[in-house]
Order: sequence, then structure tokens, then C-alpha cells
Amino acid sequence: MDKLDEGIRILRVLVESGGGSIEAVQQTLHKNDTDIKGADDVAQLEALYDIAIDGFFHCAAHNVTFTDVRRIREFYGRILEDTYPGAIATFMKLARTYWTFKVALMKCVPHESVCINLLQEIDVNFAGVFFPTPGPFGPPKKLREKTMRTLIGQSDADFDVEDYVRGNFYLQ
Repeated sequence: MDKLDEGIRILRVLVESGGGSIEAVQQTLHKNDTDIKGADDVAQLEALYDIAIDGFFHCAAHNVTFTDVRRIREFYGRILEDTYPGAIATFMKLARTYWTFKVALMKCVPHESVCINLLQEIDVNFAGVFFPTPGPFGPPKKLREKTMRTLIGQSDADFDVEDYVRGNFYLQ
């Protein structure tokens, strides 16, 4: 499977889990970013982005992963349980979904397609709220918690937002 096919597979899983479809934009996903000029294409990609973000919570609620969980150790040198010691099950569900997404996405870059660029944007924005890297910058915990609650709530996923927030490794 080439990089673009893998990216489309990943995006399809997220979007279909969120209740959408990528069929209407298949041709757009194959284009280069520089080829996107029409307002209709931009609007469709923005809608896909929102549905894909919702899809993370639906995937987590159903224990969907994007690659074998053992691959996380191959890329990062440790398993999730070592990274998030004592984290609750709800947090770990989303962590497994996100980090397997991240590992699968790493096989797709670099690539200049709209699909891969959209997935990279989803990755950066999702991680910034739910799995931020350590450092002095980033949104304050209260703003991050509010954003988490909003995004999870908007998804309508069977994902316990209260349990997730209460046991969130990053909000402790």
C-alpha cells in the first residue's frame, strides 16, 4: 500500500466512525495542496476535518486502532502504560486510538497530497489539546479541559467525558 492509499484508509476510518463519508471528495484528496482553490473544496475539507475529529472519540469508544499497538514501542521505545502510568481506562482508550493513528500516519509522510496534509493538520490540532508535548507553552489546563469537553460532547460518541476528564493524565 502506498503512502496516499494508507492515508486515505486512515481518513476513511476516522470519517466513517464519525458518521461521514469521503466518497464525494475522493478526487480532491488525491490533489496536491496547491491545486485546492475552490471554496467548495475548502468547505468539504473543513467538514471532513470536523467529522474526523469526532471520529477519534467514536474509534476510542469502540477500541479501534489504526495499526498494531505494539508498533508504538517500535517508534517511541516504550508502551503506553509506561508513558501514562496509572492512567484510567477511558484515557487509555483514547491514547491507544491516537497513538496508533500517529504511528500509521508516520508511514504516510512526507507526501504532498491534500489527504496527508489534512491528516497532519488533524494530528497537530488533536494532539495539542489531548496529547500535548511537555514544555512551557500551550493552552492553560482550564482552557484545555473546556476544549476537551466541547469536542467530546460535540462528537455524540459513547465516550464518558466526565470519566475522561477526571482521569486525564494531562489535567492532573
